[in-house]
Amino acid sequence: MKLIDFLKSGQFYKHLLIAAVAIALFLFLIFKWLNIYTKHNETVTVPDLKGMPVNDAIALLEEQNFRYVIDSIYNERFPGGSVLEQDPDPNAKVKDNRTIYLTVISSVPPVIKLPDLIDVSFREASAIIESYGLKVGELIYKPDLAQNAVLGIQYEGKPIQKGFMLPKGSTVDLILGDGFGNLKVTIPNLVGLTYDEAVFVLQASRLMIGAIIFDGNSTDTLNARVYKQSPAFTTDTLHSRLSQGEAIDLYLKDN
Repeated sequence: MKLIDFLKSGQFYKHLLIAAVAIALFLFLIFKWLNIYTKHNETVTVPDLKGMPVNDAIALLEEQNFRYVIDSIYNERFPGGSVLEQDPDPNAKVKDNRTIYLTVISSVPPVIKLPDLIDVSFREASAIIESYGLKVGELIYKPDLAQNAVLGIQYEGKPIQKGFMLPKGSTVDLILGDGFGNLKVTIPNLVGLTYDEAVFVLQASRLMIGAIIFDGNSTDTLNARVYKQSPAFTTDTLHSRLSQGEAIDLYLKDN
């Protein structure tokens, strides 16, 4: 009965009113503090930092009370030390003290470890080299039966091996097999043969056709015969052999 009497008393309603006012005041102060702390409805504009030197970009961000995180990449198409990308984008509206993420071009290229390319075909080696961020430079052919297979790699004129450390973007030269090797063949006698017959003999000997010189104004190989060749056919053993892949010039005239 005492509890019921208390709940009906004015003292209870007085305390209830005081509690309600206190809770309302507490909630008001909490929301007010949150608005101040989060700067409700207050935004700042993100500056455009793309292309700017990174030191200047950092100074501007600190001046405008931004935080920042920097990630660097290497790209030879852009000057080193400049801002390539940013997040949030330029002119975006953000809260004060927001973190801005910058992608900066590194001035120093990363170092690449040369993969093993020996005995790999030129086409495959080219694809591997490009995938590693390197470039194919001069192609140097050496006598070898493995045509277009990689026999060696050079960097700045010096031979290098797998595992050699190179700056990304470097150019390497490839030493390739010419498909002929060091085999020597006897110079065939082509004089008196038709053009087609001479071509057949050269191919059978794995020699190449060099210059074709016509006697007179005719350029018709169908009705032409060889009347001279260079190097000439000889029985002199010191001068009668060529390496496979070398060329013989043909002098032609009409039958």
